[in-house]
Amino acid sequence: MQKMDEMAKKRANKKLYVIGIDAGAGWIIHDFRKKRRLGGFEKFMESGAFTDLESTLPPMTGPSWPSIYTGFRPGMHGVPEFLRMEPNYTKTVVFYDPNVREPFWTKLSRHGIKSLVMTPAMLVRPQEDRNVDMITGFPLPARFNSEAMKKAAARYHYTGEPDIEQQIKSESITLRQASKKYLEAIETRAKLSKELIKKNDYDLSFVCFTETDRMGHFSLNKPEWADCMLPLYEGISDFLLWAHERAEKEDATVMVLSDHGEQPIHKKFLMNGWLINNGYAKPKQAIESGLKGESSGTMKYQLRESLLKSKLRKRVYDKLPSFGKKIVKGAISATLTGTSSEDYTRLHDFDYDMEHTVAFASIANCPVTTIYINDDRFEKGTVKRHEKPALKRRLMAELKGIKDEDGKPLVVNVFDADDYYEDTKLFIAPDVMAEIKEGYIMDAFGYQKSGKLFMKPEMAKSGDHLREGIFGVVGYGSKLDYGAIKKRKLYVYNIEPTITSYFGVDPENDTRYGPIF
Repeated sequence: MQKMDEMAKKRANKKLYVIGIDAGAGWIIHDFRKKRRLGGFEKFMESGAFTDLESTLPPMTGPSWPSIYTGFRPGMHGVPEFLRMEPNYTKTVVFYDPNVREPFWTKLSRHGIKSLVMTPAMLVRPQEDRNVDMITGFPLPARFNSEAMKKAAARYHYTGEPDIEQQIKSESITLRQASKKYLEAIETRAKLSKELIKKNDYDLSFVCFTETDRMGHFSLNKPEWADCMLPLYEGISDFLLWAHERAEKEDATVMVLSDHGEQPIHKKFLMNGWLINNGYAKPKQAIESGLKGESSGTMKYQLRESLLKSKLRKRVYDKLPSFGKKIVKGAISATLTGTSSEDYTRLHDFDYDMEHTVAFASIANCPVTTIYINDDRFEKGTVKRHEKPALKRRLMAELKGIKDEDGKPLVVNVFDADDYYEDTKLFIAPDVMAEIKEGYIMDAFGYQKSGKLFMKPEMAKSGDHLREGIFGVVGYGSKLDYGAIKKRKLYVYNIEPTITSYFGVDPENDTRYGPIF
């Protein structure tokens, strides 16, 4: 083992700096590179390659970061989104589990490659690999894989990404104040990372920033968006400049990448509304009566929404086993049915009459929606196995025909999810996915009593994702073919084999996706 480790290090003979940016938007960097302090990003454009990196389906933090870590699609690493569907129509919170598919830093550790893994998104339990120093990242508070890391973070009072979304939603802080808090977290993480890198002389330094994603969700369609977003990019750019300077002295390589992109959102399309209007899904009788104005359930509706959005849900309901969630869901469904007094009603999976529903949208609430056919994978499945192919073809054809309010095509891609998830056994996979054009998101939960399918996005959806993220590389001690890199179609699945191969370690990823260089 020791001889193998020495050989791996000898083959590598150089260091690698990888900076991850959640929702890194290439268009922001290109548009403002000459107007703001973005020299760290310009280095890739002037001295290396800076191009697109295609995300997962749906393009979300949940599945895409584990795909970066492992080189596999979601069906192989087990993270479809932040939630997964259960047979009784409840949802379970899911994070990345390294025991399902190993991340690149664990593979490198076995070969004696020493890594700093700073705040990797979706990894919420620290790993204790012998050659890895780690602080976990979004969406939970930071945790540490050693007392030394805990003490280092304490010196900077670093506890993780600020948990301020509810403050933004309640408007107890302004967007600019939120931006300042996020920037402080970026700068603190950068200072801590610099200290650790200088002290420990890592072979691989991977540092992940997720504040850009949070800020973008709340600001990108607002007039002041640039004043909120650009300081965060500048803070990351400053850290990139430091990494470039260090890499140049060491003949090392610097990479920057994102899990997906981000864009301003101006309208949302109510996918479940469309499914209901077209006979695929049916609300329960009590909900349907309320939607028609035949009963008053406003107080009950407000109470149940308050419960479902409360901290109690996060602390209790989300941690219940599947049968416990079913009991609680049944109680809420039976005693707190009701619809909003406003036109818009938020519909949950327990609001549907599943005995008369053949397809429903759930989980993904972004530019790519996930639609499930209600077959024998579910407790009240209505679609027989032999009926499913024809139903799927009809559904996909009708999705392609959806138009926007001006009569122009709205859905730009429809995917047969079986081709993507490849018969995964790790979760109940959706059957169809539909992608909407830029400037829109698919709302998988809402319904309007008027029957209209378009509405303005809520505050937390002022911005949302794009499938195209960013990838940049400069090899200070390597002769890389930057022209060839920029011409290639790159995916998040290419990152793991790129990093492991860089250190002379054989990749263990999906073989359809090889190293970028």
